Amino acid sequence: MALGRSLLSIVCIALPALAFNNNIPFRNLHRKVPLAPAYAVVGDNLEGVDVTVKATELDDSLGLSSEEKTVVNIHRVCSPSVVYVTSVLSSSSLVSTRTRRGRKKAESNNSQKQKSKLPNGMSLGSGSGFVIDSEGYIVTNYHVVQRAYESNQAVLQYEKFWDDLAKNTTKNIKDKLSFSSSNVVDNFEGVLNRTVNAITGREKNETEVLPAGIFVRFGENGDTDGSVTSYYSCEIVDVKKELDIAVLKIMESSDKMNNLLRPMEYGSSSNLVVGQSLLAIGNPFGLDRTITSGLVSATGRSVTGVAGNQIKNCIQTDCAINPGNSGGPLLNLKGEVVGVNTMIISASGSSSGIGFAVPGDSVKESADKIIELDKQRRLRNAKRKGRGWLGAAVATSSLEESLRKRLLSSSLEQNKNSDEVVGAFITSIDTKSPLMSQEGVSTTSITNGNVQIGDRIVSVGGSEIENAEAFVTEMKGRVEGENLSLTIENVGGERRVIYVTLGQIPL
Repeated sequence: MALGRSLLSIVCIALPALAFNNNIPFRNLHRKVPLAPAYAVVGDNLEGVDVTVKATELDDSLGLSSEEKTVVNIHRVCSPSVVYVTSVLSSSSLVSTRTRRGRKKAESNNSQKQKSKLPNGMSLGSGSGFVIDSEGYIVTNYHVVQRAYESNQAVLQYEKFWDDLAKNTTKNIKDKLSFSSSNVVDNFEGVLNRTVNAITGREKNETEVLPAGIFVRFGENGDTDGSVTSYYSCEIVDVKKELDIAVLKIMESSDKMNNLLRPMEYGSSSNLVVGQSLLAIGNPFGLDRTITSGLVSATGRSVTGVAGNQIKNCIQTDCAINPGNSGGPLLNLKGEVVGVNTMIISASGSSSGIGFAVPGDSVKESADKIIELDKQRRLRNAKRKGRGWLGAAVATSSLEESLRKRLLSSSLEQNKNSDEVVGAFITSIDTKSPLMSQEGVSTTSITNGNVQIGDRIVSVGGSEIENAEAFVTEMKGRVEGENLSLTIENVGGERRVIYVTLGQIPL
């Protein structure tokens, strides 16, 4: 009965697994040299050094320099947030099991999957990752979990095909035929569903285990040598192939893992300069929490990602990055994540001093969106209200600063007493936004280099908004269905108050 599903899983895995098990190198076709995407791993303020992490004071008798103390402290504080990521094609999950009324996670292997040894099966690759949210979200490279993701997606697409076939067939027959009794329709639908189940090998009241499982391992209780080998089952929340990143979520309740889930902080990758010191933490060749140091060799590099596109603004570094470092964090000397190690150029397959990391600014933006949408989805499934949605985008970073300077300059030319410009510049409004019911709200537009400054949000619910960051922070505390007052100021300095009801975040 499960032959169709089993064959599909084997076909999805056999070829890539063959390549992995035989250590076939990835190649940069443009450079004609092996490109090894790193599969298998992962204080206090010190005098004269700006360190944002905290750690135990080091004994001065060790004779360490300020920079050495900084590196030691960063490793002590940040390495517990770095995890070993691996995926396995379980031998037991090749057998098709499924619930007819929707996919469920199997409970039979909970003791093994939640916090124990890895299940028996074929390895699909491994690498590094790091905790980015206290609710159990982890960032890694997409190529670290690519084989697992593609095999699971293939099975889900296979099931969706048959589900859609049964649904559409039933609908078409209902539309074209007229039955005197609804029982006839119900009976026909039951026959059709049983037929589909027979073809696909699915049986009623069975639970499903997807063919590939993803697991992470921490060094618990302060251990840093990898001696603790407890694994936690994860789900892939979403991926961003264009950036070669994936966001995972540990299935274990975060309440039981508070001592392990220590989110790392992002730093600015756009402010890096060539020659600046960097640190990489990961699991090269399975050696847990290995730290290496180096410099920013170059910025603004473009590398070809797994999706075939050019990943722009990558960081080139000579930090030793080896197979297994993929998905691990690249840190500045404040212990902040400025990049995600993704690949190396090497003739041997090991580090040759040329490594690349996806810029942290891009990773943060994409990962934050993925995590936010997943949290809202979980709240909605639990029948709870999520965050309120205004549906308005505002200018950030360099664009915001440029608009602020332009508006301030214009105000001075018009002899207006203004030494600062507050508020968040509205750049776009979604067609379903609550603001669409308000007349006269204009947005900032840029056409052929010509800037037309629109309205700014200067107050939300009576709280003054200084800039875009303050606006985003304020809106995070608002819930859907909330009635909210907004103070809008136009380019001429005129203000008005509007009232909106926040909607649901589109998923």
